[in-house]
Amino acid sequence: MRKKHIIWLATAGLIATAGGVLVLPGAMPASAVPSTRGGHQQVLHLTSQTEQFSVIDVGEKGPALGLGDQIVSSDRVLRNGRTVGRSGTVLTVVGVKPNVLTTQWLTIVELPEGQLVLQGIGDGPTGPPTVPLTVTVGVTGGTGVYATARGVVEIVDHPGGTEDLTVTLDN
Repeated sequence: MRKKHIIWLATAGLIATAGGVLVLPGAMPASAVPSTRGGHQQVLHLTSQTEQFSVIDVGEKGPALGLGDQIVSSDRVLRNGRTVGRSGTVLTVVGVKPNVLTTQWLTIVELPEGQLVLQGIGDGPTGPPTVPLTVTVGVTGGTGVYATARGVVEIVDHPGGTEDLTVTLDN
């Protein structure tokens, strides 16, 4: 199963993150370089593509994700279609209900200017997504030029292993 399908599954909202909430707008364009809006926010448009993922079954063994299970992945990060970095994600299942998983999300995005830390919690479906899922998570810190970063990331998770990220940093 591809990471994106599992993420939907594990956190469709996961990300509705805060990830994981189920909002289903259209895909966001992946634009280029950082830009500033009104002098108070910096916006980055990025795309990530899954390269590796694994499901770690720590609870009751079986095909369904359960409490404590994790989804671990690494992605290639692009800006304007060019590879500019990488990211690593760990999603931990923290709640299970019929047809809904709640996951806690931690992603580190590494860019030439530094790293961004993304965190959130949210609900999502227990099966693979069939339509894009939009989730929002917090930017809680970073390194380099992002050392004091705070803000939000809107993630549009597409079936098939691609996500569009709109990172809005408060300056």
